[in-house]
Amino acid sequence: MMSTKFTIVKVFCFFIISNGFAQLDNSSLFYNNNMDTTHEQELFIKIQNLNYMKNNEYSGPMADGYTMFGYQFNPQLGFQISHHLSIEGGIFLTKDFGNPNFVEVSPTYSLRYQKNDFKMVFGNLNNSVNHQLIEPLYNFERVMTNRLENGVQFMLKKKHYDFDIWIDWLNMIYKRTNQKEKFEVGMSAHAFKFKKNNWEFLLPLQATVMHRGGQLDTLKEGSNTYLIGSAGLILKYHTHSKLVETIYLDARYIRRAHSYYYDSIVRKDHGDGLLANIGLKSNRGTEVMLSYWWGNNFYNEFGGFLYSSYSSTVAYPGYFERYRDLLIFRLTQKFQLAKNITLTLRAEPYYDIRFKYFEYSYGFYISLDEMAWLKKKVTFKAND
Repeated sequence: MMSTKFTIVKVFCFFIISNGFAQLDNSSLFYNNNMDTTHEQELFIKIQNLNYMKNNEYSGPMADGYTMFGYQFNPQLGFQISHHLSIEGGIFLTKDFGNPNFVEVSPTYSLRYQKNDFKMVFGNLNNSVNHQLIEPLYNFERVMTNRLENGVQFMLKKKHYDFDIWIDWLNMIYKRTNQKEKFEVGMSAHAFKFKKNNWEFLLPLQATVMHRGGQLDTLKEGSNTYLIGSAGLILKYHTHSKLVETIYLDARYIRRAHSYYYDSIVRKDHGDGLLANIGLKSNRGTEVMLSYWWGNNFYNEFGGFLYSSYSSTVAYPGYFERYRDLLIFRLTQKFQLAKNITLTLRAEPYYDIRFKYFEYSYGFYISLDEMAWLKKKVTFKAND
């Protein structure tokens, strides 16, 4: 068991030596980042597409090695009802190469409202990496395997603070069903933002709450609630030089709490982790980051596999390693192929300090987020 004194020293060192975002800049994979409020009573078409290949060369006991290779395609038709309100619908397709069938075929629907710095989405959310959650809270691979989120979302962006709050409803139940109701509530925010000259300082707060329960099912099981919270600090220095655009510092403390309730039985379990990074971004689309992760009995259903104390492998089911100690090197390069079309190359080798082995993953992603207006205005006549 790690002593309290050593843990305090470790936390102090993180804040001294850390220098980066707690995740890579995934903005090239964002969808629906902007809404054009200059139009009214007009139709538009929207095409969102992700082409991906990610190869995990893992052979250790904690995470499987495999390759994801395929595409997502989401064509939509929308109507701008007013300057601030729009509605859109389409079809979401996911296809893995080597599989003759589509992995997912789902209808999509979103009602969007935007005014000044506030946004609201009902239906399919601005999802996945758009939330900018750190990877212990959100596995980057879910952008390829579980992209769609359904529920309601509220976003506000101010000069000195911002937030993204959402509910993702994962499983609806009805009377006498043999399943549990399941939903996630999430928050990604900056409690304080400050800029002066070339310096930028932020206080990030993130949290997810996963709940399984309900009163309509026939299962004789209790309810489970998983709470993951994270707080830290980010410090950036914008050099404005020709080679290096930004040097950034980031350190986070993450806490996990699991509560199980059944009749009068209450069980609680806890875990935590520390994430620290050092990195820089160039003005030519290159980003380099060195990350350190220490975890203690930490796991999260939606988090990155490498950060978990529980093995996610086929060969070692149920294997548990209480402490995780990882050093991760990250490198990305972005190329603008055309307007709103970006190619991102990504490599992530890491060293497991406890097991003393080296593994790596790499991939490329071509993302498209395009919107076109159908110029003719649409008018509706009221019934007499």
